[in-house]
Amino acid sequence: MIHRRPHRPDRLRHAVQAALLGLGLSAAALPVLVQAAPVSQNQQRDWNIAAGPLASVLDQLARQGGLSLSFDANILQGKTTRGVQGRYDSAQALSIVLQGSDVQVQQESPSSFLLIPAIDAGGALELGATSISSDRLGETTEHSGSYTTGAVTIGKTAQSIRRTPQSVTVVTRQRIDDQNITNLTNLLEQTPGVVVNMTDSERVQYYSRGYAIDAIQYDGATVVQGSGGGSFIQSDSAIIDRAEILRGATGMLRGAGNPSGTVNLVRKRPTAEFQGEGSVTLGSWDAQRYVADVSGPLTETGNVRGRMIAVHDDKDHFQNSRMERKEVLYGVLAFDLSDSTTLTTGLEWTKLDATGAWGNLPADFDGKPLPFGRSTYLGSDWNRWDRSNLQTFAELEHRFDNDWKLKLMAQRTHFELDDHGFKQTFFSRPTGTSNPYLMNYQVTEGDGGESIQNNLSATLNGPFELLGRTHELMLGVERIRNDSYASATNNVASGQFDLRDWDPKTSLPEPDITIFAHPVRTRTTQQAAYATWRISLAEPLTAIIGARNNWYDYEQENNVKSNGKFAVDNKIVPYAALIYDINDNFSTYASYTEIFNPQTATGVSGAVLEPTTGEAYETGIKGEFYEGRLNTSLAFFRIYQVGNALDDISGPNPCLPNYTSGYCKVAAGKNRSQGFELEISGEVLPGWNVGGGYTYNTTEYLKDTSNSTGNPIRTTDPKRMLRLFTSYRLPGELEAWTIGGGVQAQSDIYNRNGTAEASQAGYAVYNGMVNYRFNQQYSLQLNANNIFDKKYYRQVAPTPTGYYWGDPRNVSVTLRGSF
Repeated sequence: MIHRRPHRPDRLRHAVQAALLGLGLSAAALPVLVQAAPVSQNQQRDWNIAAGPLASVLDQLARQGGLSLSFDANILQGKTTRGVQGRYDSAQALSIVLQGSDVQVQQESPSSFLLIPAIDAGGALELGATSISSDRLGETTEHSGSYTTGAVTIGKTAQSIRRTPQSVTVVTRQRIDDQNITNLTNLLEQTPGVVVNMTDSERVQYYSRGYAIDAIQYDGATVVQGSGGGSFIQSDSAIIDRAEILRGATGMLRGAGNPSGTVNLVRKRPTAEFQGEGSVTLGSWDAQRYVADVSGPLTETGNVRGRMIAVHDDKDHFQNSRMERKEVLYGVLAFDLSDSTTLTTGLEWTKLDATGAWGNLPADFDGKPLPFGRSTYLGSDWNRWDRSNLQTFAELEHRFDNDWKLKLMAQRTHFELDDHGFKQTFFSRPTGTSNPYLMNYQVTEGDGGESIQNNLSATLNGPFELLGRTHELMLGVERIRNDSYASATNNVASGQFDLRDWDPKTSLPEPDITIFAHPVRTRTTQQAAYATWRISLAEPLTAIIGARNNWYDYEQENNVKSNGKFAVDNKIVPYAALIYDINDNFSTYASYTEIFNPQTATGVSGAVLEPTTGEAYETGIKGEFYEGRLNTSLAFFRIYQVGNALDDISGPNPCLPNYTSGYCKVAAGKNRSQGFELEISGEVLPGWNVGGGYTYNTTEYLKDTSNSTGNPIRTTDPKRMLRLFTSYRLPGELEAWTIGGGVQAQSDIYNRNGTAEASQAGYAVYNGMVNYRFNQQYSLQLNANNIFDKKYYRQVAPTPTGYYWGDPRNVSVTLRGSF
């Protein structure tokens, strides 16, 4: 928007000085004039100009927006900008690029602007001068104060939420801080349409629309979290600017997997200006958390910037004798090799020592929970699950004069269990017992486990003219290799125990284990080439078409010999979408996406079955208000997964040599997931942020075994879910206070095994927050989760280890400071 300041006679002298200074800078001292064909300045368009040197970004802005910008190169020397991403008119885009640069704007015509240094004596440009400002959000959410973002990068290029034709949720930095979210599981528990499933205390699986989310992305680079024998550590929120969660099939983004969705964690990057932040959090169960975050330029010109984040997180658990201690170090450097080329390198190291719980509380014979309280821990206090993760990455970005951009990225991820870092107690029910509390116990120890994942990728994208309209093209290649081995274990201690007499400290002394089995080694390699064309068919209508060609290789070794090997070649995954702009605020869309998932089952011929295919159909309407500060969406979806392995009853039984008992398999299964989602994120009114959504999702096996056909894919996923959090900064004299609250509600779930059934009725958990800001540097925040101390099971199963209590009421107090 454009603000004209009123004429003030007593400021006339300063205004004349500013005008003369502007004329002098535009006519002398090596003036720079950047021109392009003029366009209407009220016309909005999609911008995607990355952060970088201010002069280079202004050059791209002028070329893309048809602006004439006059300025002295000296006033831009050493200055950087965050760039601009999203949908704006040219004046708004210019305002965003210049934020924080100490450069002011004088508009000379609708498409011509003069850039001059800011003058400290207030009102320097008040006579006939124009100052342009905008409330548009950028791509980075840090310091935005918002629950939404101006652009997401989960699709390899920056696009606004409205211009992304699938359901996408962004959990911003502000919301992470307001809810005191500390790790990935906490974050996804707040995300609409996502279910968190506990394999045990340390291995967590995320589900969306009935299917497992089997990979995580870091700045767009895919990482498989389920490999390496349970060595993955949930990412700490301190290093994250935002999390982008796209639901549905995402084969264009990451190759093989389920039609569930993708989580992209966007890490914090160095800032152009110096900043320092720190926080101390104390909470329930002796929780202590300390965070330090320092960022800024490392040279006088600002062409080298750095950031360092350190975290110490130490806490006990609501279950007796359990603890967790985590250390995190994150460092990143950005080098401007030229005005158009930036190199970014960094590393993230996490060390986690935890007691862990390999399973949880038991069910009775009928599947109902045995009466153990929330503090009960059926493990030993010497149990351990200790591991470390290390990620190193490098990214080279070059911006061409024609607005094209080349990005090269390399990332190496190393998940590793400590040497003998896994040692757990586990219970199972003995056959024939009539005592539901009598259990067999065993102790399992691992002498290590790891996953080394290498990711290389290159993308090239930019606009081009065809038939009088501007279109966008993205080309990319990617290679991912994952070498892993599962922890080699041995079960040594065994016996029986009545769980009513179990004491984690005294019931079972720690046994020594000296003999270990050979590890299971696995290597998977994915390679792909892909292209996406965003076609401007007409002013309100955009089509997106794309395809990804995949190569997938799998090999497993056990006991020092090959145990399985297969490959999938030239598997093409298509993508298509339409976006229609109804008006300035609403767009409707329809999309079709696919993904494939390799199988290890074999048919009668001995050949490995073709991969399953996930097909996702989605249509909806998205709204964008207040210059993008509020986003809404309504989506309807239907997903089919076809080709699942079923018994081939027309073949022999046994089906030798691969099946010594039972039939060979045939790729004939089919299942379906469908429903709708309603979501809102951003600022409803000044100071009032809202983030949340409602999901209705049903799933069904359409063709499977006789016991499964007609039943839900996962009965432990609720049909209805509500995830909501809101905060409000009080007005007037109470503006130092911010209050917030939210709810996590869901319908009933169950888990059946024969005649035994475990269940949990629908429930709602309420959370709250109060923040008091002493001044611009310091604030104190109180968070309370499960305020009414609701007792519920977050997960149920009719097994000896299948019941998991939800967290009881807990509180935390955080002191934050900045400098």
